Amino acid sequence: MSPKTRFPKSELKMPEERFGVSEIRPSHKGVIIGILIVCLILILGGLYAWGEFIKQQQALSEIQNRVQRPTAEENNEPESTNAEAEVENIGAMSTSDELDTINTDLQSTVILETLDADMTAIEAEFAR
Repeated sequence: MSPKTRFPKSELKMPEERFGVSEIRPSHKGVIIGILIVCLILILGGLYAWGEFIKQQQALSEIQNRVQRPTAEENNEPESTNAEAEVENIGAMSTSDELDTINTDLQSTVILETLDADMTAIEAEFAR
């Protein structure tokens, strides 16, 4: 065909959806819906985990509120009076920062001297 060849106007039209052109173009609807579903699942999972965490914290606080330390009368272990006396002895130390006073306080502290005996008694209790 030469450049001078004339075509009828009906043959020079652009094709209209030839070969299903609309089907060839990729559709992003499926990808967007998939991403939204994944995000929704992550959000719901996070809310569930957060709710379980709050339930555990409430249960822990209820347990802590129920557990109370025994009073001195309820706790009639023989070492309680010794421990109380030693704590009172530590509280009776001088607040002075003079070396002689600090040395006197250190010499009056019997906790350091009985530490080995106390640890042996504790180990014997655990060994039972």
